[in-house]
Amino acid sequence: MVITRVGVDVDSKVSLLEAQIKAAKKVRADAKAKANAKKGEVVVTEDNILAGTDVWNLHGAVNRDLAIQHMYASNWRSGEPTFVVARKNGAVEVVSKDSGESLYTFSEPEFNAPFSVKSNGKTISDRHYVGIGASDSHFITATNMGEVRYQSYGDDEQSDSAATLLRLQIDACKMRVHDKRASIFAVGGREQELTVWDAETAKNAGSSTEFSKPSGTPIFKSKNVGHDFLDMRVPVWITDMQFIDDNTTNPTIAVSTGYKQIRIYDAKAKQRPVHDWEVSKHLINHILVSHARPELFFSDNEGNLQKMDLRMGRIIGGYKGIAGAVKAIALSEDGTKVAAAGLDRFLRVYEADGMHRMLHRAYIKQRVSQVVWDWEHRDVNQEEIDQLDADSIWESMPKLESSTEPKKKGSSKRKAIAVSED
Repeated sequence: MVITRVGVDVDSKVSLLEAQIKAAKKVRADAKAKANAKKGEVVVTEDNILAGTDVWNLHGAVNRDLAIQHMYASNWRSGEPTFVVARKNGAVEVVSKDSGESLYTFSEPEFNAPFSVKSNGKTISDRHYVGIGASDSHFITATNMGEVRYQSYGDDEQSDSAATLLRLQIDACKMRVHDKRASIFAVGGREQELTVWDAETAKNAGSSTEFSKPSGTPIFKSKNVGHDFLDMRVPVWITDMQFIDDNTTNPTIAVSTGYKQIRIYDAKAKQRPVHDWEVSKHLINHILVSHARPELFFSDNEGNLQKMDLRMGRIIGGYKGIAGAVKAIALSEDGTKVAAAGLDRFLRVYEADGMHRMLHRAYIKQRVSQVVWDWEHRDVNQEEIDQLDADSIWESMPKLESSTEPKKKGSSKRKAIAVSED
């Protein structure tokens, strides 16, 4: 029998039992890391965390009213890379990627005004953002009450003279913009079918300063699937969506539902989904379509992150180690790494393909709401780093002067071998 004594640092705010459990977990993790290190495998431990992390606290002390609900990477007027964020208090803010400086702020009027509305058997008394998008000249936001604002940054930060204010169906769950054109957006929710609009053509029928129903028709509006085997209507609950192709006239869209399905809609084919797959045992809350391969990442509210083939509708891999629901997913520019953040307050980076190993992990210390991969700073792999180091070594070596004296021709050491018939 081997007895190992573990040193425990006792904190006044932590019980002795909790401290012992934490220390025992660390010992087991370190032992597993050493065992796998002998095999040549990479295992993330408490000391092997994500390096090169920049943390900006824009407003000093922690304030939950300033919590970021949605975030979008875009370029500012001058081409400066920025993040456009939607906050819990109704503010829309443009933040510089390089310095964290606030470049623009807009506050939605009457965002925090008290209200109470009954919808789909429940009472809604809280307004929050369900999506945000931006271009170099405009930003677009949507709330769970179906209020969509498409507005130019303009010279006056609080001016809404150039805004398009649309009032769609309430109880929306998600809004996504097209990557090629920020004015085109898709929205869906509880008992709300998928609709695709163009904010530049769908003008509001009422006043330009109030939200009102759009005067035009949407680019695309889906229809519900047929009745089930009991001939009963299938409920609608769209939790997330994403545009698959670059087509802005007849787009192809992937949709996740709260009833475990992934559906593919083709606007030029029909209004009902062309593919309908049940791929999970739990509510699907986020999806991410890969730009590198015909694959889709999806997560549920039980901490499962999986990958499926869009051609076959089959799950081809999963990612382990996440505790709690996944709040956001992001993919690297080359499509080789995927980042995920959940309710356990960890940011994890995995191999998108291969063994799906966890490469990095960072404890954020706060609730993570959004993850955006910064493509402006290109990720360099180890082979490229070694090549750059080799090139720098060769460039630093002194050059030898070439000799002007002609070289003497040496005698040839080759011998001719004759083979005779005798």
